[in-house]
Amino acid sequence: MEEHRSRLAYTFYMLTLFLGGAVLFLIGFFPASYSVAEKEPFISIHRPTTLYDEKLNPPPASYESFILFLIDALRDDFPTEHTMPTVNERACLKLSLHVDIPTVTMPRLKSITTGTLSNFIDIALNVGHTEQLDDSLLHRLKQRQAVVSFIGDHTWVQLFPSEFTRQVANNDSFYVNDFYEGDRTVTSALAEELEKTDWKLLILHYLGLDHIGHVEGNDSPRIETKLREMDDAVKKILDHKNMDNYLLMLTGDHGMADGGGHGGNTPAETTVPLYLYSKNCSKYSSSTKRYNQIDLTPTLAVLLSVEIPSMSIGCLIPEMLQSLTLEDQMYAYFYNAHHLLNKARVKFGYESVRRSDYYHWYQNATLLHKQLLKPLRAGDGSGASNVHYQNAKLNYLRVAREISAQLSESLVKFDYGFIAVGLTLTTASTLHLLLSVLFLDIASEKLRLQNFKAAQLLLSLVIGALLNVACHLLDIVLTSSMLNSLLLLVPIVASIYLSIDVIQALTKIALPPLYARRLKLSIPLPIPLLLCFAIRMGTLGSSSFIEYEYKTWYYLGNTLLLLTAFKTLRRRITKANVELDGRHLYKIASACLWQQRKIFVVLLLLVLMRYLHRLSAIKSTLMLFSLLMFWARLRKFTNTPQTVFNGVAFVLVYCFRGLNGQVKFVELPSYMVGRILLPVLVLFWCCVALVFVLGYRTVLPQQSTGKNLLDERPKSNLLKLLQTNMTCSLILVALLYKVQNVVLLPTMLITLDETYKLCDAYGSTARKFSVRVVHVYKIILTLVIARMFYFYQGNSNSLSTIDLNPGYMGQTSYNPGIVAFFVTLNTYSAEIHSFLYLIVHTLRTDLRSVGIIQLQPPYSRAIDTLVMPMYAALVLLPVAFYLCLMLVFRYHLFIYSVFSPKVLYDCYTVLVFYLVFLSTSLYFKFFKHDA
Repeated sequence: MEEHRSRLAYTFYMLTLFLGGAVLFLIGFFPASYSVAEKEPFISIHRPTTLYDEKLNPPPASYESFILFLIDALRDDFPTEHTMPTVNERACLKLSLHVDIPTVTMPRLKSITTGTLSNFIDIALNVGHTEQLDDSLLHRLKQRQAVVSFIGDHTWVQLFPSEFTRQVANNDSFYVNDFYEGDRTVTSALAEELEKTDWKLLILHYLGLDHIGHVEGNDSPRIETKLREMDDAVKKILDHKNMDNYLLMLTGDHGMADGGGHGGNTPAETTVPLYLYSKNCSKYSSSTKRYNQIDLTPTLAVLLSVEIPSMSIGCLIPEMLQSLTLEDQMYAYFYNAHHLLNKARVKFGYESVRRSDYYHWYQNATLLHKQLLKPLRAGDGSGASNVHYQNAKLNYLRVAREISAQLSESLVKFDYGFIAVGLTLTTASTLHLLLSVLFLDIASEKLRLQNFKAAQLLLSLVIGALLNVACHLLDIVLTSSMLNSLLLLVPIVASIYLSIDVIQALTKIALPPLYARRLKLSIPLPIPLLLCFAIRMGTLGSSSFIEYEYKTWYYLGNTLLLLTAFKTLRRRITKANVELDGRHLYKIASACLWQQRKIFVVLLLLVLMRYLHRLSAIKSTLMLFSLLMFWARLRKFTNTPQTVFNGVAFVLVYCFRGLNGQVKFVELPSYMVGRILLPVLVLFWCCVALVFVLGYRTVLPQQSTGKNLLDERPKSNLLKLLQTNMTCSLILVALLYKVQNVVLLPTMLITLDETYKLCDAYGSTARKFSVRVVHVYKIILTLVIARMFYFYQGNSNSLSTIDLNPGYMGQTSYNPGIVAFFVTLNTYSAEIHSFLYLIVHTLRTDLRSVGIIQLQPPYSRAIDTLVMPMYAALVLLPVAFYLCLMLVFRYHLFIYSVFSPKVLYDCYTVLVFYLVFLSTSLYFKFFKHDA
């Protein structure tokens, strides 16, 4: 009893250490911010005023007022003559901007205002982020006491808490069900702001378009309505009586993926329009060029007549400078190149810059610039002057673009100290757990993997302390305080301790002592399973396989099931044929094939699940059938009262979807729908609560002493509680899933059920039955099926496919805890419930049902000693391998666009499994007398 409980505790410790190592790796691979590394005190913040002893005059502001009109998730193809007629017809200049990843709001705002690239990890900090920037266009305007007004997304206020003179922020920016109310507030405040004439810069940030995309997708009919609303807002600004000498810039912070989300690197997400509006459009000539979003920062700094922010690495947008005089344009190109050259000198060293090609381009440009000063000031527009002007402009732009590209590459910083500690800890904990599972029978006695060794811990502490001090002295590891340095000692010591254990174990396995037997595996590893797992691990090294990972799982899952089915069929036929001395072979084959008919039906269902997105025409019928089938599948886990409330809950799920217009339902007036929706959800939650209470009341003391319960098996209470948890969770997921995805729930349960029956049959037909072989097959097939259904749901390795809509189901405001829980439960439903189903199935299983005498120790006892530890090891192994690949591919072209999103997904998958494992283990601990 104590041994199998200690196995759960040991597995929990390994999972905890792995997560700690993964966090350290992410900290080292994705530094929290570039701004710390890019603070360069040697760069002058003032604008240059001389060139070769010639006095230069910084140009004044080009316009009296500037308006930045930001529409969240405005794709480049959204503004058309049909959707936004005013925006298209009255634009002086139409450009496109390339948006760097991650394509989420907070990093994009940082790039627009500071001119620097954001770190990829900023995508994880986008929600609830409170970082305050030290330098930006807004800081420069505030230094000049210019009035800056803001209306819109509250994220701006978090980034710039004291830089706005006036502000009207939408505090519910993350509440995606708000399509119109927040935008109406922005438009209302805009009307008041237009009546004032004291502001230099007005920033507007509309969120409704982004919210519609998240909830209903990019094909929603509300998209066109929202674009027309934005068009009317632009028209209101352009036609206002106070708009005289102005520049209006219409753009988006990022685009919108085809599914309605964002965060990825598709062209729809990384390309946004930039439309310019002014009173005098004749100053601008048409252009179809595309620039980077960070180029907006230095360009606006010149037009606003303020200093370029010190962190800016952007280049100028020449088309936006056409309103300046030639002398002022030349100064702008010189200032931007001068600013970037100073950054390059600090970054790469003066000598390195002096030997570079761009330094010679800069010298040529400045010499031509000096020659042009007198003709330009005299108004000489001769051909020779024009040639010199174009050559100087070209050289300045070449300098700026070359340095900008090099600085962009140099922003990729890795903290190799944290990466080394993180990788060592994740790899060692994974191998430690894996070896303890594979050599289960001798892990404690001979390998001593689970034994605590005080002397080894003391040695690890000494080595870890020395390494920690050495790394800090050599600047291999950088920490912000002494406390952080001391805390870092814990993972260093843990990684050393585990590494010593793993090395010793591998040495004993590979090089056994003389006159001793070679250590043998306690767990049989079937070659087909190993081959499929090896193929899955091998695909992690290809960017194409990562982008289309769902195809890998579809192939592996179906292949593995089909292979197992055929091997079982062959064994059954062979066994029956031997017993009947070769007679009636055809009848035997037919009978055996009929016995396995269900698994072939399951394989057909798995193929059909790939085309769920094409079944929208029959989604009402499909949902009714799915809920009925789902209710039937859950009956075996519930008693009669629970079954009744399950059915009522599923009826309410259909009613809720019907009231929202997603499935066919009774036509009701809109005001009545609004009144009914909340009571329907309340009744649904009441049904879930009743199912939960009815399941838990069986463990109460007065319920466990009844005469009719004396004959129940000892594990009854534990099993009932786990079944109740799984049932309630599945009912909730039925509410969260998209309408067309509800069919996945009963299909997944059927697939798991028939797969487990196939595994039992496979084991029973073997010449020598092995319970552990059956467990290994069930564990690996459960993992494969979980991943298959994860991708059937529409998930991918792109961050843009995260469905945020379930997080706001029944919510009237933004609650980060509830949103995170619902989105996680919806996204990782297949992973969570496949694991829970395996645990429940193993507790329920009686091998006598397949003709095998119950073995000792009981079959279900393997949950603690084998099933949960091995499942955990197989979850960790590919993630640990992928973290190592991330280090190898750190300079890969697609490291941030393809590989990095997947590492976030994988680490979060481990976190979700960790929480599910912890909660399940607690039930085993509290009800240990039932196990």
